[in-house]
Amino acid sequence: MPAIIVQGELKLWGTIKRDGEWFIAQCPVLHIASQGHTEPEAKRNLIEATELFIQSCLERGTLFKALEELGFRAAPAMKQPTRPRGSFALPIPLLLTAERPYAACHA
Repeated sequence: MPAIIVQGELKLWGTIKRDGEWFIAQCPVLHIASQGHTEPEAKRNLIEATELFIQSCLERGTLFKALEELGFRAAPAMKQPTRPRGSFALPIPLLLTAERPYAACHA
């Protein structure tokens, strides 16, 4: 049976500030931070750190537990919230696959 692939995107936001010779980029809602010598480098490093965090949680089966511990709760569908002033978009791709979706649901 072919695998099912589900694609999505986590629409997060980040902040950045200069600290001496470094730019510090943060994703406050996930408590993740990174740095770089330039603003673009700090943003790229934050995206990579966030992607690795999400991937690691998915591989260990702990994503929903981790998000719950960070204060996330299920919410009804609503319009897209506005980002805080001075923040930047931090879209994180999400790719899930299921090799045997029918068997897993009807075992």
